[in-house]
Amino acid sequence: MSDDTEAARARIRLLEAQLEQLRRETLHLTHERYRLIYSASGHLYNVLRPIERRIADAGAAVLARFRKAPAPAAEAPVYSPATPTAAGPALPARRLLIDVTATAKMDMGTGIQRVVKEVARACHSGAAFDIPAFAVRCEGGRVFAANAFVARLTGAPAQADAEIAIERGDRFLTLADSWNAFDELAAVFDRIRAGGGEIVTCVFDLIPELHPYACHEATPPRYGAWLRRALVESDAFLAISRTVAEELADYVVAKGLPHRPGLKIGWFHLGADLAAPAAEHPRDKIAAAVAGGAPAFLMVGTIEPRKGHRVALDAFDALWARGVDARLVIVGRRGWLEEALVAAIEGHREKGRRLFWFADADDRELSWLYGKVRALILPSYAEGFGLPIVEAARHGRAVICSDIPVFREVARDGAIYFPVNDPAALAAAVEDFLAGRRTADPGRALNVAWADSARRIVEIVAREDWLTRLD
Repeated sequence: MSDDTEAARARIRLLEAQLEQLRRETLHLTHERYRLIYSASGHLYNVLRPIERRIADAGAAVLARFRKAPAPAAEAPVYSPATPTAAGPALPARRLLIDVTATAKMDMGTGIQRVVKEVARACHSGAAFDIPAFAVRCEGGRVFAANAFVARLTGAPAQADAEIAIERGDRFLTLADSWNAFDELAAVFDRIRAGGGEIVTCVFDLIPELHPYACHEATPPRYGAWLRRALVESDAFLAISRTVAEELADYVVAKGLPHRPGLKIGWFHLGADLAAPAAEHPRDKIAAAVAGGAPAFLMVGTIEPRKGHRVALDAFDALWARGVDARLVIVGRRGWLEEALVAAIEGHREKGRRLFWFADADDRELSWLYGKVRALILPSYAEGFGLPIVEAARHGRAVICSDIPVFREVARDGAIYFPVNDPAALAAAVEDFLAGRRTADPGRALNVAWADSARRIVEIVAREDWLTRLD
């Protein structure tokens, strides 16, 4: 079978999975509508809803008297390579300033913010790097050493943040949370470039551009505006995998997107070591999920369309119907566009017996679970890296994952692969794994510590070790 034929089949499976998800979402919402129409609570709702609407309209009319008339909506600005302030040739890198402003203000505990914290922690571990690298935060056009933030990460004695001066050759890395930062950081960028420095932006994935249907409706336009602004504000991009770096370079060229001349693109890999040790005594509900002799399989990630939770649930439904006594343990917060799936999980006959979902497990409980399960299940159809793969491998756990390029990069030949969005293939892979017909050696997957991640980031910047440059 040719590569083109297999790629076409994979594309068809992806489209079919998206249509099936929309069908199930529509059926679920239709069911909810009928429930409201025909139930007693629905009749009460029908009486109260018009009253609620009138109260809301009256309140809005009162508030409108005290508001200024809104300005006409402006079209999104079109950025070109000439938009940013011009600067002379860059000097060799002398320091790497890692911007942690948004994470220091509010840590929401997301995966991206974990990257910020772990890289900053590694840079402040006392290890020697090619150039000094440290966390900073910005406020009112001023730059401060983020001492208080670092103290929280490392357990060092608390110190007040201290303003620092921009030095010639500084590199400024927006590691995360740069969605709305470019205007706020404009003055800092100007001073960096005036001193022969450069702006480096981290990119985690291109999913909102490549798979907009997998995202919350507000994300693709917001991401698109960010990417186009970042391309002309940044001298370089650092991706969290080679796959994403290549996707970015190809996408910019294919779409003809404006960018800085000589734009540099590089990549690094995320670390696998969880900062939190495994819990000694996890909560009873966590312990119950893996108690007894039945093999347990773990899924880690927010419940959202691209993560493949529906694929996993359908696969395990088939396994349970065939009498396979295995457990599926899901760890991840509730996301978006998965109302039908969440309802299916919550109302599942195996919920609490062989199906478990923990939306509130912390890192210590997650680390404990990695040590108890037989394997990790990762059926995503789009990812920027696949952090659970390296976390599972570091715990010595096998990985069963969908066959997508970035998983091949991260898991290499240390995983069991199955065709993307194919529940029957996943069920067969699980059965083969349990029977010993297929094996996965976690030792062959990437084994990167956060210290390695931080070191590579600094080396790329200091040594100009970029994957590619765009004219």
